Amino acid sequence: MSDDVTSGWFDARIVTGAHPASLLPPTDRDAIAAHLDRHAMSGALVSAMASWLHDPIGGNAEASAVAHSLADRGVLPCWTAVPMTPGELDSLTALVDRAVDDGVAAFRIHPLSHGYSPALLEELYGALEIHHLPLCVDAAEITWPELTAIATRFPELPLVVSNLGYRKLRELWAALSGHANIHVDLVDFAAHQGVEWLAAHDLADRLLFATGLGVRDPGESVVRLAWSGLDDATVRLVGSGNAGRLFRVRRTAGGRS
Repeated sequence: MSDDVTSGWFDARIVTGAHPASLLPPTDRDAIAAHLDRHAMSGALVSAMASWLHDPIGGNAEASAVAHSLADRGVLPCWTAVPMTPGELDSLTALVDRAVDDGVAAFRIHPLSHGYSPALLEELYGALEIHHLPLCVDAAEITWPELTAIATRFPELPLVVSNLGYRKLRELWAALSGHANIHVDLVDFAAHQGVEWLAAHDLADRLLFATGLGVRDPGESVVRLAWSGLDDATVRLVGSGNAGRLFRVRRTAGGRS
């Protein structure tokens, strides 16, 4: 794969840290930098494995530390939120305010893994909508009715579904066609020619390139977009244009974020 194919793409999902069941080394700062170098990418959105598997709020500091250390490479932090509980999180609005001050570009939730109903986070959705910060969630973590309920209640809140899997295009189509604020990334986007199919139905502006580095082999998403049947302009839109709009990526004269 030639670097110029992926040059300038923005990876909308990287997970820093080590998965306890993985035989691979941790996805640390150096691993992320090497990933960006290998594919000549313009930046990435990074959340923390710890926020998913160990300490939802405490792990956010790890995501920010890694992102800030690679800020000159266009890397942005993505924080995790959970419902308010004493001793863990006192205010979702205050959490979002801190995130804005820290340069966080998006939030992620794991309702199934963390054991709560997404309905408990309405304060979070409202705060994110005010600041135009996207909310990311894996398809396995939330039901489609729960997702579309959030999209309906908060129409100015961008939602990004990740890890779609196989045979989900019918459900995805219903969500995308009925809600202009729902997007999907390419992590485990396993439908055969699904990217091309959505683009042919004028939904390329809802697709985000993302690899899931840290939890998946990044090669599958790279090949899925680079070897797609999309024209160059649409590949650029999916590869970086949509991320630039959603995550408010800023370009410098040198081309990096």
